Amino acid sequence: MRTDAGLVLVDTGSRETASQTLAALRRWDDSPVHTVIYTHGHIDHTWGARLLDQEADARGIARPRIIAHRNVLNRFDRYDATHGLNSLVMGRQFNQPGYTFPEAHRRPDEVYDDVLALMVGGVRIELFHGRGETDDATFVWLPEQRVLASGDFVIWVFPNAGNPRKVQRFGPDWAAALRRMQALKPEVVIPGHGPAIFGEARAAQVLGDGAEVLESLTGQTLELMNKGRSLDEVLHSVSAPTELLAKPYLRPKYDDPEFVVRNIWHLYAGWFDGNPAHLKPAPAAELAAELASLAGGADRLARRAAVLAEGGQTRLAAHLVELAATASPQDRAIQAMRANVYEQCIQAETSLIGKALFGVYQREAKAHSTL
Repeated sequence: MRTDAGLVLVDTGSRETASQTLAALRRWDDSPVHTVIYTHGHIDHTWGARLLDQEADARGIARPRIIAHRNVLNRFDRYDATHGLNSLVMGRQFNQPGYTFPEAHRRPDEVYDDVLALMVGGVRIELFHGRGETDDATFVWLPEQRVLASGDFVIWVFPNAGNPRKVQRFGPDWAAALRRMQALKPEVVIPGHGPAIFGEARAAQVLGDGAEVLESLTGQTLELMNKGRSLDEVLHSVSAPTELLAKPYLRPKYDDPEFVVRNIWHLYAGWFDGNPAHLKPAPAAELAAELASLAGGADRLARRAAVLAEGGQTRLAAHLVELAATASPQDRAIQAMRANVYEQCIQAETSLIGKALFGVYQREAKAHSTL
């Protein structure tokens, strides 16, 4: 945004794209960056701030003021405490061996709690906090222009509210934030990812549909939880409305509705899934050895898994082949079958996250099959 005081940026780009983002900005306007607003603390939105600081230092001018929700500070502290874990998690989420998570995160200079109204160079900018993919999220509203920068509340795929290896996410609150945005009646919505949306009716549809799919999953999950159903029963009973998943901005290409149901369960019920065997479980290796013995050997479990996978029963196949590999981890033939089962799982999976995680364990199995 151009203002009389300088430019205002909403987010700054990732480590992979920040240089291109800054170059594109400078082709448009060479004015100093006065203010940066983080929509949340994920590195694909914040990493480019360091380039803006470097640019300001080189010009001999003040660095940009960075504003964010207070919880961004907590996030960056957590990132520092779990750098190794985040490197592993991100490498597995995108199936990138050797990935290293960024360090030295650029902290905000100012934080707020619920709402914040700014006047920067004659432009009114309003910030609203909501919980969704993160607990530190902000959406940005320009009331005079009726432009909404939604951050990752809108990402042009199914809401990323269930990521298996990330901290708690907040599907019900995400829906509430989308309803709050819808009530503003924006003329333009600029998503955290994906193309901008023009026109009040289209904006209302995208925001409303996103809220509706999350409200549906939340309502179905809570109804079953209130009846005392286990997580297993909930997972295999709840489904997102197919007409909403068919929308181009709600297709489950990245996250998966089933993962979101797990996150809703965890939000309300904690980690126990309702299966008493999982309350104080035996070590996985002991259970696998016992079941392999009952089956007549780990190789029989693996062969059965291969048959199931070929027949499209990839969920059951994954259980059996993992038991086989855990019972006999040095068996190269079992590892080869394990790799093949996970290839079938990858083919059956629709979400990028699911494909990537299966790919990690397929690569591990291939490596063990050739040792």
